[in-house]
Amino acid sequence: MSERDEPGLWQSLMRDSAEIHRAAERRPFMVVFFKAELPKDAYIEYLGRLSYIYAALEETSEALKDDSVVGRMHTPELHRSAAIDADMRFLAGEDWRDRVKPSPQTESYVAAIRSTIDRFPPAFAPHQWLRYLGNVLAQRINLRIMNKAYGFDEQGTAFFRFDRIEDPRGFLKSYHEKMNSMPLDDDQIKRCVDEVNGAWQHQIDFTDELAADFGLRHVSVEEAEQLMSDLAAHHP
Repeated sequence: MSERDEPGLWQSLMRDSAEIHRAAERRPFMVVFFKAELPKDAYIEYLGRLSYIYAALEETSEALKDDSVVGRMHTPELHRSAAIDADMRFLAGEDWRDRVKPSPQTESYVAAIRSTIDRFPPAFAPHQWLRYLGNVLAQRINLRIMNKAYGFDEQGTAFFRFDRIEDPRGFLKSYHEKMNSMPLDDDQIKRCVDEVNGAWQHQIDFTDELAADFGLRHVSVEEAEQLMSDLAAHHP
């Protein structure tokens, strides 16, 4: 059978999470970010809370790097914790860790990531795929947003720069091949699909909490769709 007739893990994740992925990108907080209109204090809080999520991802990756199935997805060149720390020191000062604490939705998201170690190690891969790979391809778009919103060119943008990846599309191809090489049966792939849908729901809850904390307005369907169409036109 062809690859299209018999999708591997990454194709299944992409296909079977498309609806909630689309919804997550159109939540009010993300729309305001994509419009380059997110207040700087909201962005600082967002990045600070993300630091806990990426720390959980990277600690979990380290814990599972010798796993016979998912260990092949250990990819240190993706890691963001040092980049977040550099940005936060620039944005909020050397003592930022004393002032940015995990919110309830952050803690829930972190717990879901860490639980994969004992619950079902292959479920780590969907979390990693969701949080990193879109940003690898969207570096130019994200850097343009940071410049338009805050005037940043170099400092404050490390989170969006993957300097250890010279060829994003080649990297993505290799990464997807590694994902599909994991020896998973149909039931295990379904568990991974369930996991990525759950991860997208965590992302929605995480950004909705931020939107509520900063009083960000609801956006219309039309506004969100137009924005996403404009961004897609500039996507590499």
